[in-house]
Amino acid sequence: MPQYLLIVLLSLALASAALLWPRIGILERLRTARALSERALLEDYLKHIHARELQGNLATVESLAGSFHQRMSSVVEQLAELEKRGLVQITGGGAILTRQGSKLALQVIRAHRLLERYLFDELRVPLGSLHEEADRREHTMSRAEIDALEARLGFPIRDPHGDPIPTGTGSIEREESHALIDWEIGKPAMIVHLEDEPAAIFSQVVKSGLVTGMSIEILEADDGSLVLWDGEREYELTHVAAANVFVRELAHPVRPPLLLTSLRSGEKGRVVGLNNEGLSRRRLLDLGLTPGTEVLYEFDAALGSPRAYRIRGALVALRSEETDRIEIERIVTPQPSDSP
Repeated sequence: MPQYLLIVLLSLALASAALLWPRIGILERLRTARALSERALLEDYLKHIHARELQGNLATVESLAGSFHQRMSSVVEQLAELEKRGLVQITGGGAILTRQGSKLALQVIRAHRLLERYLFDELRVPLGSLHEEADRREHTMSRAEIDALEARLGFPIRDPHGDPIPTGTGSIEREESHALIDWEIGKPAMIVHLEDEPAAIFSQVVKSGLVTGMSIEILEADDGSLVLWDGEREYELTHVAAANVFVRELAHPVRPPLLLTSLRSGEKGRVVGLNNEGLSRRRLLDLGLTPGTEVLYEFDAALGSPRAYRIRGALVALRSEETDRIEIERIVTPQPSDSP
């Protein structure tokens, strides 16, 4: 056989293998990518329908077409497929989730919010970039992978935006909150949720410096913006952005947060709360830093970090990024009297 013919046949064989090889061939990879794209779209539909139900509305062909920038004929086809799979029920007012559909929607939401927690806590992804990255990854995870991620993160209860993370059994915590734009001037409040859609408005909230867990009150409001105060500094937020910030009533007046970092050598504090989630929170809890625990600042390292604290009789080293997340109240030790 001529050498050139052998080369041609070998090239054809290699090309066929690359195209048809099981699992890693081009055709198989294209089929996998298409299946994942279809799965992502159907699961995003379920999330949309779930969100509408929480708002007291039903998802419609129009709402889905607008959200996903699709033709109505395409939306009708997708809804028919979801109904065929037993995930939704079509009514005169719109689409509602079946029990199976609600279970799957909560699983995807759980994956999304755990991914946001992981990206924020461990990979230090900026708050404004979390949603898009979690959206990209959420559809690739199995139930077992979601459970493993939850355990790795220390079973967090909220994502970085303040949204509750559904449990493995499908339950989800509900917390009453109100839009900041509707809040009373001078009434103490705590930020419990930052709505991350639309992205353009969320970016305004992020740039303002507001975060979940912050205690604030509205100092003044004009036709275009609100002036907020956290006990130390002021923040300005447009009315549009304030509509995406949700708060609940605070039981005490707004005051500057006192952090464990503020203690000086020899001073004591009592833990009030931990402003973190996931593994970092679990480490602090494992060290005994639960609300009510007394902490004595002993001394710091030569370079200032870590610092040594006496916690439940044990000497523990904590870094500044950990002590900055621990809110305390200072314990004033009575001074001995000079009188006999």
